[in-house]
Amino acid sequence: MKLLDDKLIKDTIKAIQSPYQFNIFEKNPFTINAVISNATFSPNSTFHIHSLDVFNCGDYTTINNPNNVYMVTSDVLTMRGGKYKATLEYCNYSIEQWEEVKTLIGYDHLGRPVYEYVNTLVGEIPAILKYKDFSFSTNEVVNLTKPIYEITVRDNEAARKHFKLNESKYADVTIYDVTYRIINVDYSKQGLINLRLEKY
Repeated sequence: MKLLDDKLIKDTIKAIQSPYQFNIFEKNPFTINAVISNATFSPNSTFHIHSLDVFNCGDYTTINNPNNVYMVTSDVLTMRGGKYKATLEYCNYSIEQWEEVKTLIGYDHLGRPVYEYVNTLVGEIPAILKYKDFSFSTNEVVNLTKPIYEITVRDNEAARKHFKLNESKYADVTIYDVTYRIINVDYSKQGLINLRLEKY
């Protein structure tokens, strides 16, 4: 006899769920009802999300504070135990999106509008930033280490445009006022883009 059948799990989640708004920095945010619970201790803050509503890998929401953004980093393919379940990982970095925006700055002596292109913050891309020392051996006596960052972002139009992933040569990325080059882009996990950056 199963003590926890699917109906009991669904009824329990319905009784304790709360609404969470997802993908708040995008054109089409959505809200689902979910239960968010603590996950095991790890280097990055993580939670588990349980919901009867569908969500996807790469979706993100805020927990406890509007500044605490968490991203779904595990695959969500089918219901497990009567519910959708995944891991939420803390987005410890935010990539600002700047664009040249045509802005009205005044009028000339004939009353015609005068415009200027102003560099304007138009959005943010939540990201999970991880630092690694990558070692490699050579025929030399000394092993060298290179500092490498890994950035995980939601696979969407904003990320592809910001990182210019459709070009043959990737644009440089600045993190904490230091410039890095993109040395690898990984699309193997649906919904996420994994970028590996190397310092010049």
